Amino acid sequence: MTTHQTLDIGSLQRLKIRCISETGWFDTATVFDDIKVAGGAATDQYTIPWPPFGSLHPDNAAGFSALLETEATDGTIRRLLFDTGWNPAWMDRRFAEEGVDLLLQQGQIEALVISHEHFDHFWGIGSTLKHCPGLTIYIPEGFHPAGFDLIRQQGHTGTVITVPVDQPLVLFPGLALVSFPMSTLLQVQGENVLYAHLKDQGVAMVTGCGHGGVLNLLDYARQTFSGGERIHAIYGGLHISPLEDWDEARDQIVKTLSQYGIAKVACNHCTGRTAVEKMLEIGMPVMRGAAQHGSQTNLFVGNGDILELG
Repeated sequence: MTTHQTLDIGSLQRLKIRCISETGWFDTATVFDDIKVAGGAATDQYTIPWPPFGSLHPDNAAGFSALLETEATDGTIRRLLFDTGWNPAWMDRRFAEEGVDLLLQQGQIEALVISHEHFDHFWGIGSTLKHCPGLTIYIPEGFHPAGFDLIRQQGHTGTVITVPVDQPLVLFPGLALVSFPMSTLLQVQGENVLYAHLKDQGVAMVTGCGHGGVLNLLDYARQTFSGGERIHAIYGGLHISPLEDWDEARDQIVKTLSQYGIAKVACNHCTGRTAVEKMLEIGMPVMRGAAQHGSQTNLFVGNGDILELG
């Protein structure tokens, strides 16, 4: 009988996640009308004149970004930026309000992890690089030439590391980055997901949108990492009902998710309000936000909210 060898990534004492912005955009209908006019879901996103490349509905553009602060078992503190938003004006404001601009300037954030290439997670990169142009950047396999061009055009002088599919990269003890293959709206390919192993707690999963399917991504942790059989927390996009549509398959996803024994569930906008409401109905431990700084609902861990793990 063959046993599956799991990967020991070490452990963290604590993980603190500060939501800089979960508001990808303010009005979903406007975004998808723009996509329809541009040619539909198969359109190349770089041809749509949204900020920062154009001026189509700039007041609707915001972005997703979070600051991760880890504490090792020896007390060492390390920080990563997870995604960098969309509209530069919005991200400049949110970085200033949360003190992220100063952390970047002081060299206290060691890397930027891009979950995937979608505009609301990546196009605001200039707001990050102007404070720290030499920042190391991790991207998923599948990035387009236009994405690399954008990084260069924003003055990047550091290293860009492409994470190969299904080859966990341990960034430091207790935190691993995994690139998953996927193909989604506007010709975007590949998504990075972070997994943190928290001492005496289990695994916490951090996603941008979770296009690969939340159950698949959690099962990957269970099968791949030592201690992964215990999922302590999930944070970010679970991509269950991003357009608020609902059916039996989505209902089953939420019911199955409720059986994983997760202690803390913290969602962002692409999870869908409907999905979070269904989670609450069946008693799942959803972490509420304060609905402040531009966040539109307390169903999500929103702008300025903090999730403490460990």
